[in-house]
Amino acid sequence: MRILSLSIVGASLICAIGVICFVYFKHRSIASRIAAGQRSATAAISLQPDMATTGLDESTIESYQKLVLGESRRLPGPNGECCSICLSDYNSKETVRCIPECRHCFHAECIDKWLHMNSSCPLCRNSPSPSHVHVMSTNP
Repeated sequence: MRILSLSIVGASLICAIGVICFVYFKHRSIASRIAAGQRSATAAISLQPDMATTGLDESTIESYQKLVLGESRRLPGPNGECCSICLSDYNSKETVRCIPECRHCFHAECIDKWLHMNSSCPLCRNSPSPSHVHVMSTNP
């Protein structure tokens, strides 16, 4: 009977030690992954350059062709019947602005806002030639 009791207690003790070791090493593994993730996140943040507005300046935007649509609502270049930014149809007497290189046109108000924040065409993503670009920066 004593041998049976010692066997049960010994087996229980070995199982308890095994569970404790498993929990300890599992917790340690999770903690090391979290710490590694925090280190890589910190490294990623520190590697990012200072955020600067990469849009165009006002004089460059104003240098782009601006026209008032007539009754035909015909646009120059490869353009559809609606503004790709606001998705509204072009109407007669509306003012549109065209990007010189690709000749895509948009409502002047829509493309002006876009170009203040981005230096590329919203449709084809081509950037204007260097002679048209004056990049703004928020850094002194």
